[in-house]
Amino acid sequence: MLDLIRRRQKTTLVKIVFWVIIATFIGTIFLVWGKGGEQSRKMTVAAQVNGTDISFDDFKSTYSNMYNFYKKIYGQNFSAELEEKIGLSRLAINSLIDQTLLLQEAERQHLAVPKEALVKAIASIPAFQVDGKFSKERYVTVLSYQRMKPELFEQIQRRQMMIAMAQNKLRSEVTVTDEDVVAEYRRLNEKINLEYIPFAATLFVKQVTPTEQQLADYYEENRESLRVPEQVELAFVHLNPKDYLDQVSFDDADVEQYYNRHLSEYDVPEQSAVAHILIRVAVDADKKTQVEKKKLAEQILAKAQNGDFAALAKKYSQDKATSAKGGELGFFKRGVMDPAFEDAAFDLAKDAVALIKSNIGYHVIKGMGHIDGGFKSLSEVASAVKAAIVNDMAGRLAYEKAMDAYNINRKQGGLSAAAEQLKCAVVKTGLFTRGEAIPAIGKNDELSKRAFSAVKGQLLTPVKTSQGVFLCEVVEKQDSYIPELSAVLPQVKEAVRKQEAIKLAQQRAEAALKELLAGKPMKTLVPAGGSIGETGLFSRAMGGFVPKLGNVPRLSDAAFALTIKNPVADQVFVAGETFYIVRLKQFNPADPNALTAEESERLRDNVQRSKRDTLFKEKLAKLKADAEVVISPAIMRSIEGENK
Repeated sequence: MLDLIRRRQKTTLVKIVFWVIIATFIGTIFLVWGKGGEQSRKMTVAAQVNGTDISFDDFKSTYSNMYNFYKKIYGQNFSAELEEKIGLSRLAINSLIDQTLLLQEAERQHLAVPKEALVKAIASIPAFQVDGKFSKERYVTVLSYQRMKPELFEQIQRRQMMIAMAQNKLRSEVTVTDEDVVAEYRRLNEKINLEYIPFAATLFVKQVTPTEQQLADYYEENRESLRVPEQVELAFVHLNPKDYLDQVSFDDADVEQYYNRHLSEYDVPEQSAVAHILIRVAVDADKKTQVEKKKLAEQILAKAQNGDFAALAKKYSQDKATSAKGGELGFFKRGVMDPAFEDAAFDLAKDAVALIKSNIGYHVIKGMGHIDGGFKSLSEVASAVKAAIVNDMAGRLAYEKAMDAYNINRKQGGLSAAAEQLKCAVVKTGLFTRGEAIPAIGKNDELSKRAFSAVKGQLLTPVKTSQGVFLCEVVEKQDSYIPELSAVLPQVKEAVRKQEAIKLAQQRAEAALKELLAGKPMKTLVPAGGSIGETGLFSRAMGGFVPKLGNVPRLSDAAFALTIKNPVADQVFVAGETFYIVRLKQFNPADPNALTAEESERLRDNVQRSKRDTLFKEKLAKLKADAEVVISPAIMRSIEGENK
């Protein structure tokens, strides 16, 4: 059993580390098409770039890597619709085109990867390291798991390094002046305060009285959205496992068998308990401060060798959460603490003390206890095992009785006869649609699927749920249909009023903006029920977010373009069903005299990075524009499908 667990853990580790490697091969993606993109001719390759072929295998591999990448990001939310919206075909072929252009540029520039640099790069990949050092065994194991020879991986790695060298070459020709740094400081630190008037659709709903023609038009234009989906009604009997607890019997062999089959449920992870005295050290602390803090920690360590550790923790520790308790952290598992702290804690004997450094400072730690990893014995968990067996057997007994009733009555007798046999009451769900929770039963995709596939009067095989076992019969099926206008009139009226209220809110906002630009006071333009709002001071550091309003498209950029002379934004901003007009109320310029040398260097790096990125994009776009790029018609059709 333990060998099996270790093998599975090793397999999982190899999968994870290989994914880390593969994720680095997705490449740089830019959405710029070359002049050959619209050509169409018979092709046996995914694309050609200046005569260099990109194989369909490379395209499929890149597409697959991107698919897995986004699936890991979005998890269960990664649907076919989201995949299409992201446009994976377009991203994959663009990535390969960009990489091919960069490789061609590297060759043109006579760039090469020295063997020593390749070896060093591979050795530095954490996935191939054990305890921080390159392990040839780990290297071969990880690659062999994916059936990849080292020669092929090294070829791929060399290719990636060539691409990186070409990227660096293209982005290297930039200069950053002192004026650039000051301008960036001003840009990031100037603050503004906006006045705004929201024209929300909800303020205008009462002003809308839909006409019969508007209702009829909306109904005709939105018939499909008003469609009532296919519906089903079930009758069912519910068998609760609790009703069969007194019918369960088992012996010691059953207990031992259940324990062995569920051993992982009784796992006890290795744990360590320590107490600590924390002397905090800021990440950016100067060398003098670091030396002083370390000296203090060493002095405390000397006192702790034979002194009262709890008293020292109360006096010196800067961890307020534990100092009052003598620094005790209690027992914890691996993977919880800072790695350096954790390694020392698990190696420390009981009552021994040591000094270690973590990412937050120095710790004087004392061993308080250790629990070896393993499994709880059967004698320790016997009562829990027996309770689990009772519940498991009662559930199986309920299912067996339901299945017996199903087999006897599925052809004749139906649910009513089965209910009489089981001595259970029949309950009806009422009509429900696909995908929604089944009334009185709950969400159950399997049962829903069976119900909609069955015919009226059909008895369905029993279904196990967390509530017990359900034996169901289809008692009603209703096909999808579009209701008459009279049947959905209240719904249509509400939709039309909302639709017209949105139009009215936009019209009022646009009219108010014209008056504001003409010099009319802002307070005279507030709609009935509305009010003037104020964001308060904020800076560009907030990105597209504007206090009180959130992420309103284009608002932040437009707001920071306003001036004292021209304080009114000349456009209406929209977020959902609300329209905004805004005016600059206050501008606080940044003071360049407050720019420190340290901040200046940081900003210089940021500006240089930004300029390099911009230059790289421009040069890559130029390479692509000048290149002959021909993309397979099959891939072009896939891209066109994504763009629909």
